[in-house]
Amino acid sequence: MTSQTEQTRFTATAWFLAGFGAVPFAAMALAAALAPGFSASYLGGDAAFIGYGAVILSFMGGIRWGAVINRAPDPEAARTLILSVAASLAGWLALLIDRPWSLVLLLLGFAAQGAWDVASARSGQLPGWFGRLRLVISAIVVVSIILVVLA
Repeated sequence: MTSQTEQTRFTATAWFLAGFGAVPFAAMALAAALAPGFSASYLGGDAAFIGYGAVILSFMGGIRWGAVINRAPDPEAARTLILSVAASLAGWLALLIDRPWSLVLLLLGFAAQGAWDVASARSGQLPGWFGRLRLVISAIVVVSIILVVLA
């Protein structure tokens, strides 16, 4: 198998997994907007949505941590390590504060993380395909959060 084929499969797998990871956001948001009783009774309502958001936001910070630890130590790498922890802290704080602020914090966290990932891909610090993936998935997540805020 060629390196290009391996890269294509790897990228396709990442897109599939990211898309699959966005399904709970979209499903819970649609349920909250269209069937709030069902959402609260069978899907865990706001608690499940915020909990999932906190976990995934923390995961996004972990991606940045993992991407930078293979680089040679420099001031930018140290800054990235520090900033990557902010996503986990924001997710944790979202679990502790009341609605709507928990949802607003998640929205800001996902928007900021997505923008940072896209900018890093454009500057060559992350692969270009990852920037495109993060743009699409961040948009889905942000729209989902907005739906839940409005529900």
